[in-house]
Amino acid sequence: MPINTINIGERIRELATLKVLGFYDGEVSSYVFRENIILTIIGIICGYFFGNILHKIVINTVEPDLGMFGREVFVMSYLYATLITLLFAILINISMHHKLKKIDMSTSMKSVE
Repeated sequence: MPINTINIGERIRELATLKVLGFYDGEVSSYVFRENIILTIIGIICGYFFGNILHKIVINTVEPDLGMFGREVFVMSYLYATLITLLFAILINISMHHKLKKIDMSTSMKSVE
């Protein structure tokens, strides 16, 4: 959520300008959320690849000589991780919608760059 807050904080003038131009709150929110969902999906796909590599490194590093850890990652583990990640992304987008609704349209006119 902090990264999303920083993203909105840096783009406050842009979002306020969109509101001045007549965009509704839902349209401004979908503009920001579309970007967040795309980044979340890219993160999930990269997580599959790098997570698998990291799993192999960790298991080979910490495995004791007298025992053996399971080296297989089940498909349900990937499914659970994907669903939890998407759930958090949706919850964050819902909480950020309220922040986006509170953006003052006069903000775009006040600050000078």
